[in-house]
Amino acid sequence: MFDKSKIGQSFPPFTIEVERGKIRELALAIGDDNPIYQSREAAQAAGYPDVPLFPTAPTMLVFWGNEKMVGQIASLGINLAGVLHGEEKYEYLAPIYPGDVLTGVMTLVDGKTRQGQGGSSIDILTVEIRYTNQHGQPVLNAREVIIARS
Repeated sequence: MFDKSKIGQSFPPFTIEVERGKIRELALAIGDDNPIYQSREAAQAAGYPDVPLFPTAPTMLVFWGNEKMVGQIASLGINLAGVLHGEEKYEYLAPIYPGDVLTGVMTLVDGKTRQGQGGSSIDILTVEIRYTNQHGQPVLNAREVIIARS
């Protein structure tokens, strides 16, 4: 069972630079051949100033940028061996392009424990990561639901 007193706790910020090659690699990995993710020229021809961030790229930002995430989640008192990914959603507040340096702050915004049969339980945690760019401008909010089996 997680420590409910940690709801509202934010963790130290982490930074990550958005890389053009990583956007391209993600598009290739999932089979999206849209040329705007392949080259700046194609993106500009489509009206973008540069290659736009792939819509689901924030998942990568968390794993590549926040090297301490596993420890931070463990510090909430959950069983890491039983962690499942529940859902994720993103709210884009401003465009994000290669070369942007993002700072993310992860906060535990909600948590519940559900009792199962036979004494088992699951914890359902919601974390939010708020990103700002190198200019201090809010650019992205990401929400993730983490399910932890006891």
